[in-house]
Parts: sequence; C-alpha cells; structure tokens
Amino acid sequence: MKKLFAMLLAMTSMAALAQVTGNVGVTSDYRFRGISQTQNALALQGGADYSHKSGFYVGNWNSTVSNRMYTDSTGLEMDLYGGYKMEVAKGLKLDVGSYNYVYSQAGNKFSSNSNTNELYVGLEQGPVALKYSRSISDYFGVANSKGTQYLQADVNYPVAKDITANAHVGRTLVHNHSTSDYTDVRVGATVMVQGFGVGAHYYTNLNKGTQVATNNTIDGQNLYKNAFVVSVSRSF
Repeated sequence: MKKLFAMLLAMTSMAALAQVTGNVGVTSDYRFRGISQTQNALALQGGADYSHKSGFYVGNWNSTVSNRMYTDSTGLEMDLYGGYKMEVAKGLKLDVGSYNYVYSQAGNKFSSNSNTNELYVGLEQGPVALKYSRSISDYFGVANSKGTQYLQADVNYPVAKDITANAHVGRTLVHNHSTSDYTDVRVGATVMVQGFGVGAHYYTNLNKGTQVATNNTIDGQNLYKNAFVVSVSRSF
C-alpha cells in the first residue's frame, strides 16, 4: 500500500511538472520543405504536445494530404515525434529527437510505402534555430534513399507587438539521388489576432535537380512552383 501511494504521489508530481497543449489550423496549401502536399489546395491540420519540465517531450501532428501524391494512403498524414531539449549554455538550447511521418491506409493503417523516419539534432539561440535531420528509412517512398539529409535555418523575429517576421531556408540532399536535391525558401510574417495566428508566407525553391520537376508534377500541376500561402491557427 505504501509503495502504491508513493507511485501515485510520483505520478502526480510528474503531471504537475508537465504541460499538454493542442493546436488546430487551416492553410491554403500545405507545403512540406517547399513542396505542396495537397496539390496546391487547402489543408486541415491539428495536433497535441506533451512536454515535461525535465526537457522531455512527445507529440502528434496531423494534416490532410493528396491521395494522388500518396497513392497508398487515405489522404491523411500523421506525424509522431519525441525528443529532449536542454540548455547547454546561457540562452543556447540543444534539441535531439526522432520525427516519424505516417500515411494511413484504409486496409492497413501503418504500412504505407511513404512512411518515413528521421533523427534530428538542433540548436536554438533567441530567434535563430539550426537543425539537421537524417532519414533512417527510405525517404517518402524513394527507393534506396535511406540516409537522406535535410539542413535548415529558421529565424522568427518579433518586429512589433503581436507580429513576428519568419524566414526559412532548407536544403534537401536525397541519398543516392542527387538529381533530386533542391533548396527551399520561405519568408513572411505571423500576426496574432484575437488569439489566432494568421500567417502569410511566400515559398520558392532554388537549385532544383533535374528530377525535382518530374517527381513533383501530378495531373499537370506543378507542386514545387512559387506560391503565396495564407494560414490561420490556434493553440490551446
């Protein structure tokens, strides 16, 4: 009985140190690393995160996607992630973890050929964040692409009350498929309006390999074209 009481007390203390948050949103085009995942159409999104005072965190995020792009899926992307974040110097945070992309199927929910698993390490200092990701599986269904790398730099700088300027640049290096390498860029701003985050961002892709256009054109639609995207989200 004493052991049970001690266990319950420990669990209560852990819960007090933890935080659970959620988010929902809609975007005019779901762009992942510069490439439209919805054939240049609207997406509904949402997720939840659990973080502990120790620095440990886990989460889930979901979005509608095109089932013409992910032909073995039902049109839903489910992201599962977890990691550990700690301060290694004054104001400098280290973030390590795993990010896993799962595309549900009607017949078998967790065996999509597009499922992808990555490990990552990142550094954050004030408004600047650097991150390196590496796949430990084939990269979104591309054969023999295990070890694909993604390098990114992000700046989220508050320029006025409730207004944050956003800038991002990332480089995709597809293992064994260098003609699919490319650089994606995003610039814009997020404004807080009555508790909602309203975003307006411009996306463009640079240094595109010869296979980028071929691999990202569906039904005649260019999924990597320059685009202006607006979004609305809320955290709770």
